[in-house]
Amino acid sequence: MIRPSMRLMRAALLTTSAFALTSTMAHAADADAVEEVVVVARPILDAQASAIAQQRTADNIVSIVAADAVGRFPDQSAAAALSRLPGVAIERDQGQERYVQLRGAPERWTVVAVDGMNVLGAEERLFRFDSVPAVVISSLEINKTLTPDQPAEALAGRINIVTASPFDQRGLHVSGDVGVGQMELGGGPQRQGSVRVSWSNDKFGITGALAHYRRNQTTDNREITWSRDGDLDTPDDFSFRSYQLERENNAGQLGLEYRFDNGDRIFASSLYSEFIDREQRNQYDFQLSRALTQSPANRGADAGFVDGAGYSASFEYGRYYDDTFTNTLGGDHTLGDLGVKWRLNYTHTDAGMSLPLIQQNFVLPASRLSLVYSGATSGMPNLSLYRSVPGAAFTRGATLSDLPQTGSAADVLIPIKTETNTDAWTGQLDVTSDWTSFGVEATFSAGLKYDTRKAQGNTFSGVPGATPVLQAFGAQTGLGWSADPHLQAGQWDSDFQRDWGGRLMENIGLRAKLDELLAAAQAKGLYDPDKIIQPQDRFDVSEDILAGYVQNKWSFGRLEILAGLRVEHVELESSGVIAAGGALTPLTVGQDYTDVFPSLHLNYEINDDLQARFAVISGIARPSFGEMRTSVSINDVSEVVSGGNPDLKPERAWGLDAALEWYLPGSGLASISAFYRNVDDVLFDTTATIRDDRFDSPGFDRTGYDFTTTLNGSDGTLSGVEFAYLQQWQFLPAPFDGFGFQGNLTLLDGDFKTPDGKTSRFPGMSDAIANASLFYENYGLSVRLSYQWRDDWLDEPSPDASSDTFWSATEQIDFSVRYQVRDGLTVYFDANNLTDEIGQRYQGSPSRPIETEGVGRRYMAGLRFNF
Repeated sequence: MIRPSMRLMRAALLTTSAFALTSTMAHAADADAVEEVVVVARPILDAQASAIAQQRTADNIVSIVAADAVGRFPDQSAAAALSRLPGVAIERDQGQERYVQLRGAPERWTVVAVDGMNVLGAEERLFRFDSVPAVVISSLEINKTLTPDQPAEALAGRINIVTASPFDQRGLHVSGDVGVGQMELGGGPQRQGSVRVSWSNDKFGITGALAHYRRNQTTDNREITWSRDGDLDTPDDFSFRSYQLERENNAGQLGLEYRFDNGDRIFASSLYSEFIDREQRNQYDFQLSRALTQSPANRGADAGFVDGAGYSASFEYGRYYDDTFTNTLGGDHTLGDLGVKWRLNYTHTDAGMSLPLIQQNFVLPASRLSLVYSGATSGMPNLSLYRSVPGAAFTRGATLSDLPQTGSAADVLIPIKTETNTDAWTGQLDVTSDWTSFGVEATFSAGLKYDTRKAQGNTFSGVPGATPVLQAFGAQTGLGWSADPHLQAGQWDSDFQRDWGGRLMENIGLRAKLDELLAAAQAKGLYDPDKIIQPQDRFDVSEDILAGYVQNKWSFGRLEILAGLRVEHVELESSGVIAAGGALTPLTVGQDYTDVFPSLHLNYEINDDLQARFAVISGIARPSFGEMRTSVSINDVSEVVSGGNPDLKPERAWGLDAALEWYLPGSGLASISAFYRNVDDVLFDTTATIRDDRFDSPGFDRTGYDFTTTLNGSDGTLSGVEFAYLQQWQFLPAPFDGFGFQGNLTLLDGDFKTPDGKTSRFPGMSDAIANASLFYENYGLSVRLSYQWRDDWLDEPSPDASSDTFWSATEQIDFSVRYQVRDGLTVYFDANNLTDEIGQRYQGSPSRPIETEGVGRRYMAGLRFNF
């Protein structure tokens, strides 16, 4: 594997070489424009030309991905398309692009809009970008600086998903795709299909789209615990896991629009997207630190052995889900010299997981094992199994080629369940007017916006409300219980080393048996599913935001200045309970605040091809609903309070941005941009001492208790530089004029002060992010080889920096090819993760890996149609 420093050097050389080539080309090019001859549709070049045209005319600093001239988007999802833009890092979940980390900032600092209307992410304000398919997208806009007419609730940026309009193409148009493929690891199939139909005449248009994607995936996973016994230098537990997933994305879009003779319009649009993950788990945990016979001398960091070790098995057929349903009614009108724009929006989101985990325990003396391990510091330990012979001390017995998987002392149900439901209503009114100010043309804008939001659900504190023993339920209901009949005959296959054999559990049938048993137990009053969720984990939060803004844009020839301010007043109410000593005490806490957000944006055309931008901005990021929950749990024995914090303040920031953009022939752009953010009240999960009486009750003074929650830290700074270059090299002789390059390099730096005064990195921040794509597009053929790399980044900070968890540097190489067989018909082939990269997390140091995960390569072939 290439070392990170070499990967960074390679990405930097690619970007530097591209700039050097551009400079050479500029000196060699003829003064006359290069004549462009279009033979067939060119998806890459058309999309670039559209995106650059939008970026060039923007009032603020933006990056854009656009559909091509025939309405096709260059990627399969919003997440995949965003991953190639400057300053964008993608967080993958078992190989699938999911969340966006913009400019090294935490995910919560990026807000998402659909057609200009902010949408709450279903997962505690976080938005799943893999749930939005390409077929519904016209363009993606990353607003890296916000103008006053945009909501201020973003510190890193605002990503606007622009859906397709029926007036994008006049008349009747039908487009779509169908594809099938395979996952290399496990051999599971994948499939996708989409269709979009639109029709419009001079006045009325309608568009509709449907999309479906599913893949059956196997994931290899190894996890290591280092902190159970307090000694971070030795592994405590090994977890060997295999996940079989059926992941599914579905989406639908409907749009109606009517245009008047004077150019006014009214429209209605709806977008629904959902993600479903049906997960089967096979997991075996080996307990080194709790072995009954061991010595420090025999438990090394990388290799060692123990005797008399217990182990456990965990099985589950569960479900993750995330869906968003957003609806907008709006109009754009002209009343004399006044432009009026109004919008009404309703959005509903649901997200959660239901994981009924069955844990088997092999801890009786006859079940214990002797374990010999090596390779722990690599993250993929090799583990040899032996019988353990009981006695005054356990001793190593016969070698085991297969793990004993029957004879559990107790099968315990650990039901893990979370859910979040949000409803948001928005009304917005904007007016604009052209006028003369300071003797130059100007445009004045003002507006009002009101949001009312409601969020209900629960977090998961790690302890479910009920953990029944299934053998006991079996005896009490007369149904009996044993998981053994569901062990499959075939061997557990894995790309990771293991040194012992095992069989996979048939989880779907086991889940059906579990559901039958729990239904019988509930009928007898033995089991109450409503008690799965702990009262202190529930939340009920309402949030009302009233905002207004004024701004003015002056045009001084080549110089444009936009200045203004936005005012937002927020009222919050959080309801929950205090759980103490078996009693539940209702508690409601309110909070309100008002913020003013000034901003200034300058755009200067140095010449026809060179543009400079500068901005001074301010913004805010609000805590998640779970973090703001009132509910807490109090343990008066250990003197600990744990739960939410309704008194959290939002994170506030001001910042500076500057950019230089050079527009090149061949739909090209070379740019450099820099930014700086100063952030106050940074959120941080920690434990602090309670100094007031908020949790006191008759007979209990809880001042001085430990409070485990989310708190506000102090000042932080985040800064970075972004280099980007994209161009098709049409100055080369045919057929080489079809080659082109798209690449960017982002260098980042930042940290903040925790509530106890320590310095921490920002979660999600890599020191460097690099993307490079070499493409060829000519004669109906489009080929792209893409490379993505990002440096190590902080996953979860901790009060003790030695327990911080990081993701190691990751890279991925993807390949795609499209060939236009005839007008309106294209065949394609995609190959992802060509180098079969793995993901790895570590605790404090790379020598303490805590998770290693592999998903293998995946392939898809199919055809696209457009007529």
